[in-house]
Amino acid sequence: MPSGFGREILNRPILDGAGDTLGHVSDLRINSRSGSVISLLVSISEELDPALLPWPLVDGLLEVPTDEVAEVSNAIRLK
Repeated sequence: MPSGFGREILNRPILDGAGDTLGHVSDLRINSRSGSVISLLVSISEELDPALLPWPLVDGLLEVPTDEVAEVSNAIRLK
């Protein structure tokens, strides 16, 4: 069952440093030992070419490390 935090984060838009939408949070990758979120798995916008982005694709989702996150509010803004 998803946690309350997980439900709040899923489907939030991901914005790059310029404020442009990269996509939406589809899932979270969590460290099983510490319980810390280590990356966001992002369903990217159709018009974006994932080959031009600096993060890898994992099962069709862009894996963005949490150290790239600058702000979490109604949207998640990256550095």
